[in-house]
Amino acid sequence: MNEPRTTSLLHRPDGERVRILVVDDEPDVTDVLSGVMTGEGWQVRTAADGAAALATARDFRPDAVVLDWMLPDLNGLQVLRTLRREAPRVCVLFL
Repeated sequence: MNEPRTTSLLHRPDGERVRILVVDDEPDVTDVLSGVMTGEGWQVRTAADGAAALATARDFRPDAVVLDWMLPDLNGLQVLRTLRREAPRVCVLFL
């Protein structure tokens, strides 16, 4: 089994591992993405809907968000608008 890399080139300015939030309502997608990112040594949390994504983002304070466009409660654009108000510098990649 592959061990997570401990020498990832991407770290936060405070030296902590990069924090990534993966938001998708399909468990297979979140499993694959979070597995790859964890393998790079990053901290990863997942959320299956917009409300959970916003709550997790407030607590976890991610450096980047991988965001599904279509979620069961809010759409990705609604989540993005709220994220931008609360964390204007967070990077967002839409699926």
